[in-house]
Amino acid sequence: MHDIFNSNRLTLAVSLTLFGLSAHAEENTKDGALPVVTVTAEHHAEDLQKTPLAISAFDEKALEDKQIKSIRDLSGQVPNLTLSRQSISYSAQTYGIRGIGETDPIQEAAVAVYADDLYIPRAISSMLDFNDVERVEVLRGPQGTLYGRNSSAGAIRVITRDPTQETRGFFELGAGNYDAQNARLLISGPLVDNALFGSFSAIRLSRDGTVSDPTRGKDVNNVDIQSYRGKLRFNPIDSRWDVQLTLAGTFDRGDTTSYTPFDANGHFEKFKSYSSLDPKNHLDQGSSVLRAIYAIDDHLNFKSVTAYSAFNQPVDYDNSGQAALIQNSLITYKQDYATQEFQLNGNYDDFSFSTGLYLYREKFDAERDSLTYSIARNQVIGQGQYSTTTTESYALYGQGSYKITSQLSLIAGLRFTREHKNFDYTNYVVNTNRQITGINFTADASKSWQSTSPKLGFEYAWTAHLNQYAYVAKGFKAGGYDNRAPTRSAAEQAFSPEDVTTWETGFKGDFFDQRLRANVALFYNDYKDLQTNAYDPALGVSLRTNVGRAHTYGVELETLTALSSDLQLTANLGYLQSKYDDFQNASGAGVNANGKQLMFSPRWNASVGLNYTIPAGLPGTWLAGTDAQFQTKSYANALNDDIQEIPTQTFWNAHTSYITGDGHWTTTLSVKNLLDRAYPQSVGYVPSSGARYYSINDPRTLLLSVRYDL
Repeated sequence: MHDIFNSNRLTLAVSLTLFGLSAHAEENTKDGALPVVTVTAEHHAEDLQKTPLAISAFDEKALEDKQIKSIRDLSGQVPNLTLSRQSISYSAQTYGIRGIGETDPIQEAAVAVYADDLYIPRAISSMLDFNDVERVEVLRGPQGTLYGRNSSAGAIRVITRDPTQETRGFFELGAGNYDAQNARLLISGPLVDNALFGSFSAIRLSRDGTVSDPTRGKDVNNVDIQSYRGKLRFNPIDSRWDVQLTLAGTFDRGDTTSYTPFDANGHFEKFKSYSSLDPKNHLDQGSSVLRAIYAIDDHLNFKSVTAYSAFNQPVDYDNSGQAALIQNSLITYKQDYATQEFQLNGNYDDFSFSTGLYLYREKFDAERDSLTYSIARNQVIGQGQYSTTTTESYALYGQGSYKITSQLSLIAGLRFTREHKNFDYTNYVVNTNRQITGINFTADASKSWQSTSPKLGFEYAWTAHLNQYAYVAKGFKAGGYDNRAPTRSAAEQAFSPEDVTTWETGFKGDFFDQRLRANVALFYNDYKDLQTNAYDPALGVSLRTNVGRAHTYGVELETLTALSSDLQLTANLGYLQSKYDDFQNASGAGVNANGKQLMFSPRWNASVGLNYTIPAGLPGTWLAGTDAQFQTKSYANALNDDIQEIPTQTFWNAHTSYITGDGHWTTTLSVKNLLDRAYPQSVGYVPSSGARYYSINDPRTLLLSVRYDL
């Protein structure tokens, strides 16, 4: 009750403060006012400030101002968004929003990631590099009544520009330390005037290793990736049809991450690994998306999205960072999935809505040879964990907003999901040469789940420039099976679906002649059967399981201020309280984590940035920018053990650009991690094998790039 009372007092205080400030806002846009940011989070174009949910949006200018070139660069830029600055490989990324996410890269995510209309279900291949991106939207809170697949924590949408009648193009070349060599290319325009349009974009990024490995006598953690995207769009000027085919591919040949070992006191050598394993990684990923939109009239459209995607990835990981063989995972991942989505979207004066049917089918194969040293047995134990998970799911969803008065609108949504999984698993005996010498056990299991998730809320316009929203919603993430199960019973026992109930209210306002934009959100999440991994000391491995109950609550503040016509200040703040309420057997039988902080959930996170147009009297435009991100400590395990602590960390970046007077040439010098800080991003600690290692962020990197625009 004390927490709820404090939350109510804070809500009232924020309401009165923003309402008072809004009295100073002018009705008409004046010189120096911040521009309107348009988003499509609710499947129709609307002003960010009038969208009734917590959303951070980065348009092309914001992405350039902050030198955000990939999803990973969003780390620290969005309140209560957790993005590790280092992952198991360059093209993989795990996500968390408001303390909830998926730390296991082969399980389905709680944060839905979309590349245009393509849903990306797992961390593998979800770390997208940006090229010709129109906008990035980060939606916080359950989004199931708007989107087709798992989004109980939120969603990240990367929206690239579609080809039009306008001819556009650029090429960009960059070079930096660690022999970094980057190239980006785009060409876009009409193939048949006012009817058929096409675009092609390409990225090639390479960089030598940033971590010294004396055991192998070379530097590791390099980058070597290529991505391509082509679009063909049929949109005649006199037709109601807008049909587009998108083909894309990504090919990652960079190292898997070589980890940094630490001693019993947590000490480690900066940017050094002693792994003896060749960190092989060969990701081949491709997708095709056919999007068809038919405008029934000026207010109503029908949309169909047919998508197929697949990847094949042989990867070798050393989960210790030590020269001796402590724990090696030698794996081949294969995935292919198809989706079909139908939407009916309407936008009228007093009523807007989006409804959809979503069909999903996926096959995911994991062939893992695990070689682990056992201290108790003083030998390396080999297991071959080979699994096939087949998923079939469908969902019906819809959300609408009805204007009761000129100021008050009601919001209602509903989602129904049904999902079925088949799991086929064989656990082999393998030797250190990866030869199968026997079978430990086999398992074959299947299970279905279904859920109904409602949403109810309102939005209210206090003034022309101050809006409030509030809602209560339920989110759902289906259950599944453990791809690394050490026993038959663990393989046959499905973990349960994850359910969340969210209460949220927020205020969005433009103040002082629209030179200050301030958005605040207050939220409370009540989780049941939260999905996670828990270490079992009796088996010496982690098992997939559920947390009985957990909750999080907090506040998020985002501000953008035009200090002058040449200077902008960004300042964001996130506060998060998280707690396991009922987590039994969190580290073996009888060991619970009740009252502990959720994993990877820093209490405070903040960012600040300045962007300045330098009045130097040059024929072109000289820009400079700097930003810093800060977060307090968190933990990599549920018991919040000291050895699993992820420390408080601060990162500082800077850049400067010069754009020629004709707008064709842009030269940029950017520096990331200016202070060359090295912080653990995740922790691995396995007492039964002696593995103890950190995943460390990249060191200071510099990049000088030159870009030419048509």
